Amino acid sequence: MTLKQSNPHLKSAAARAAALRLSAKTSSAVEGIRAPFAEGAKTELPASTEAFIAHWKRRVAANAR
Repeated sequence: MTLKQSNPHLKSAAARAAALRLSAKTSSAVEGIRAPFAEGAKTELPASTEAFIAHWKRRVAANAR
């Protein structure tokens, strides 16, 4: 039996999506990254995995420490 099958909180696709967002929001807040989760924040899904990676490479390059 997989975790998805045994955990009642993961059975519903909507519940999984909400739990994932909450997990990302709280984990990001710990790291001090709150802007993507602010009220009214623009959320666009990347068109592909490559677009997602390219986006974060640009963000990292712009904020190099």
